[in-house]
Amino acid sequence: MLLIDETDKADVEVEGLLLEVLSDFQVTIPELGTIAAARRPFVVLTSNAARELSEALKRRCLYLHLDYPTPDRERDIVLARVPGVEAGLAEQLVRTVGALRALDIKKAPSIAETVDWARTLLALGLDELDEAAVARTLGVVLKHVSDQQRAVRELGLPAEG
Repeated sequence: MLLIDETDKADVEVEGLLLEVLSDFQVTIPELGTIAAARRPFVVLTSNAARELSEALKRRCLYLHLDYPTPDRERDIVLARVPGVEAGLAEQLVRTVGALRALDIKKAPSIAETVDWARTLLALGLDELDEAAVARTLGVVLKHVSDQQRAVRELGLPAEG
């Protein structure tokens, strides 16, 4: 199996290399020569659509869109991945992250960021996602200042102070 994660974040020139790999299941490295797969690998490319992939690359791929999980499923993921987090806190986190994802922001929080937020709150000894906790930790899930400002404004969240 070959996993090429976040293909859209690589330079466009990397797609030429990917096309060679996907057509011949081999790659030529000037210092090493040609390295060929012993058997046809299962190849998975992931993309967050930060940029459009070339038509040539997309033609060689099957497309599967994975949306965010349901709130119940995401809560279960948080509970499974963050030992010690209470169900009520996980519920608050998932509900808040869902509201953040509904905003028109640059980067919607991923499931991993929901998990990171739960870990952060536990590390800080917080067991409730109240206004003060949100103000202190919003940067865990929103990585752009403009997204944080929008969340504060549109969701009536407290500004960090």
